[in-house]
Amino acid sequence: MMLSSHAYANDVVQAYMQSKKVIVDTQKAELCFADTKDCHPVLIGKTTPKGTFPLRIFATDKPYYDGDVIGFKKEGDFLFALHRVWLGKPSERRLERIASKNVADRIMTNGCINVNDDVYTKLKQYFVLEIV
Repeated sequence: MMLSSHAYANDVVQAYMQSKKVIVDTQKAELCFADTKDCHPVLIGKTTPKGTFPLRIFATDKPYYDGDVIGFKKEGDFLFALHRVWLGKPSERRLERIASKNVADRIMTNGCINVNDDVYTKLKQYFVLEIV
């Protein structure tokens, strides 16, 4: 069967978008880039939803988010998002905790996924988030 050029182009775009996927393993509190296979520790929460989600950048003027977050699921007025490590409450020691080898130290958010700055910058080039 012949595909029209439009159908072929759509298939190519869909394949590219799937290749630009990140996977968060909640058991390891780790984010991996599917195309490069490099993995990084993250802060997550017990309420971080599992599933596959499209990624979308949202501007924000809320303190400690540096102007934007990458949203992946909305529930009511709460947006689950990937964002830079939130430093609004120093007593939580988030930078220390994300560097910890102990997974239990990295399970502590309200459901969002916190990443280091360099990982966040790279995430802006990805389209799909899979949380397992």
